[in-house]
Amino acid sequence: MNTLKKDIMLTELTQTLPAVHVLFNALEEMHVSHIFGVPGGPLVPLFAALSERQHIQPILAKHEEGAAFMAEGYARVRRSLGVCCATSGPGATNAFTGVASAHSDSIPVLALTGQVATSAFGKGGVQDSSSGNWNVDVVDAYRAATKLSLMLQSGEQMPHMIRRMVRTALTGRTGAVHLNLPADVIKQMAPVSAQPVTKFYTRTLPSGDPQAVQDVASVLRSARKPALLVGHGINLSGAWEPLQRLAEHLAIPVATTLKGKSAFPERHPLSLGVFGFGGHPLAEAYIYAEDVDAIVVIGTSLGEFQTNGWDPRLAASRTVIQIDIDPLEIGKNYPVDYSIVGDANAVLLALTDTLSQGEARSQHDFYTRLHALREQHPRYYHAEALQAEAPVLKPQAVVTKMNDILPDDTLLFVDNGNCLSWAGQFYEARQTGTVFFATNVASMGYAIAAAIGGKIAAPDKPVVALLGDGAFGMNGLEIHTAVDYNLPVIWVVLNNGGHGMAYNGEKLITGTSYLTTYSKPMDVSAIARGAGVEAFTATTLAEFEESLQQALRLQKPCLIEAIVDIEEAPRSLQQRVDTLKAFFGK
Repeated sequence: MNTLKKDIMLTELTQTLPAVHVLFNALEEMHVSHIFGVPGGPLVPLFAALSERQHIQPILAKHEEGAAFMAEGYARVRRSLGVCCATSGPGATNAFTGVASAHSDSIPVLALTGQVATSAFGKGGVQDSSSGNWNVDVVDAYRAATKLSLMLQSGEQMPHMIRRMVRTALTGRTGAVHLNLPADVIKQMAPVSAQPVTKFYTRTLPSGDPQAVQDVASVLRSARKPALLVGHGINLSGAWEPLQRLAEHLAIPVATTLKGKSAFPERHPLSLGVFGFGGHPLAEAYIYAEDVDAIVVIGTSLGEFQTNGWDPRLAASRTVIQIDIDPLEIGKNYPVDYSIVGDANAVLLALTDTLSQGEARSQHDFYTRLHALREQHPRYYHAEALQAEAPVLKPQAVVTKMNDILPDDTLLFVDNGNCLSWAGQFYEARQTGTVFFATNVASMGYAIAAAIGGKIAAPDKPVVALLGDGAFGMNGLEIHTAVDYNLPVIWVVLNNGGHGMAYNGEKLITGTSYLTTYSKPMDVSAIARGAGVEAFTATTLAEFEESLQQALRLQKPCLIEAIVDIEEAPRSLQQRVDTLKAFFGK
């Protein structure tokens, strides 16, 4: 054994630190700047170490679910690891939904949960969540919602454990991971590695089989009327530039899924808008056209929302090409003729390089046909025309008005409910990578907290959350977290007096609504003022416009409560209702 190897081994054997410090060494090497959480007894060593080190700033959330959503928003915007922490028992179970949401949307989040001391396992200790004693086993529970869930068994394990967590979260199809930390074990001594954690995972991205790339390029060159349907995978990989190059080189119109919104700039002449739930009529008209002879599906699982309930027309009588980093997504719901397994950015770079060796397609006919289709299905909207003479604000008019006021680089976090449809169809993502949905777990209250994490990750960009009053009722007090840290997030709350999506959906299904509206609607603005947020109430488009402009100028946490009509049902909700009716029939 040479001298250098002996020196490294000796260093690793003789230098030790408490395991919690070894953990934070690794996170600092990953350039993690913030950790989101709520303290509790077993987490005392963790917060003490953060205070001692003064490198990673802890952000005190109001609820552990909010902390997890903040970490998810931070990870989305930075396109790197986000970290949240929660204490044992209910802290860990509270965070579960947010972590599960991150994982289902392939967002790399590390969830750290506290645990009672190992000597107390099974004895009835307060908030024991180690299994047994009629308590939940949080490690086992998190296995169903993460790529990896483990408990730290000894301090000596920490160097290997944190490397494994980082490697699992950030490589292949990214996702959430969970590490459970017993209060006594995290204080045990652990060896300090001479090598940074960044040495223990690959940054190499799979770029697809070269022959498969050649085959797909050949199909696209000969296609008479191709289409691109792109999803969340484009945003995850940052494949915006090669996607635009591909579309322009062959004059291929681009539709995105709802979660893939902002994968392609929506003011581009080749933009069709969103296809599927929350979709635009233009996207449906083009994608469903019988003369489309090839469709390229990139970075989407083609689930219910992405396909209008698995509409068979999406793949009928055309060549289907699917590109995804996860081979199990290819052919999951539709048969494919050609496929490429790989990272969207790497594959599209290889594909555009291959296509660039031939002549670009003449674009005149394609743009002419697309222009004719736009005449039948106008691509863009005007807020005043949508509102017309209606006495109550229409939510689609409010969202359309946001296009006129918000800067192009605004980061928009959209909550679950009817906001999905209003943002999908009426909001224009003028810059790539600027709109964020969490539609797999589809938890209400997501955007309230995720926007805070997003603002911390991108302090120089405007950050806006769009949500309903039902979502505000679930996580609304997280707005105080923004006040605590002076984060100028703007929340636009569409207040229709209840759960609008459930109300509209039930009326479409059964003709009546059940327990979906509040007998006394929430005064959201008053709640916001009580939390220290600058709040506005808008009942007209003019009031909303003035409020949003003032909120942008103030550069402080602001909330705009727009009182909107609950009877306005999105067009895409009817398609969702048809799917639900089929479920009920079965």
